Amino acid sequence: MEKKKFTNEMRERCRAKFPDKAYKKHPTKTFLTTLKAMYVTERLNDVFGIGRWTIHTEVIERTNDYILLQGEFESMDYDVTVAKQFGGHCTTGKNTEIADGYKSAFTDCMSKIASYFEIGIEMFKGNIVVGTSSNTESKKDDKNVIDWLSEGQFNKAFNSDKIGIEATLKAYSFNNGKAMKKDFKTKLEAKLKELNNG
Repeated sequence: MEKKKFTNEMRERCRAKFPDKAYKKHPTKTFLTTLKAMYVTERLNDVFGIGRWTIHTEVIERTNDYILLQGEFESMDYDVTVAKQFGGHCTTGKNTEIADGYKSAFTDCMSKIASYFEIGIEMFKGNIVVGTSSNTESKKDDKNVIDWLSEGQFNKAFNSDKIGIEATLKAYSFNNGKAMKKDFKTKLEAKLKELNNG
């Protein structure tokens, strides 16, 4: 099966903002901010589909107290390639088991791969700093942040009356930082036309 092209809509979904609670201070480099791994996984699932992407890893170096992995991203459905990335972590120390070290090395690698999809882009630009009130992600120009209509919201709108559909089309019209997939818009407009003609 021929793989699909990675679209601009997917790019916008990748780079959509995260809530403040998604960020935390780096555990060792406290001057840095990190994005919690589950938020990265969730965003990759949202964009590529659960079970429709993977990261192939290879152990590059393993010492008595450190693991270094190389990871390569693969999407089962989309023709997309990003540079191979590395992730490393200690495998010894207080409250650290070997398995924890491998998991953390993988998480490190995954986060770096995700950065190539612009996931957490404002953090990587240095605009998100945990513990300050100057986060520019929440203050930046809203035109760069898109709030997408979810499938659940679409289903609710589709099954509502004429007023509900009109309100949804107006609210998610790109004018106020909100938008919907082209497929959702087409279906809602067709349903509205059907109601108007009925």
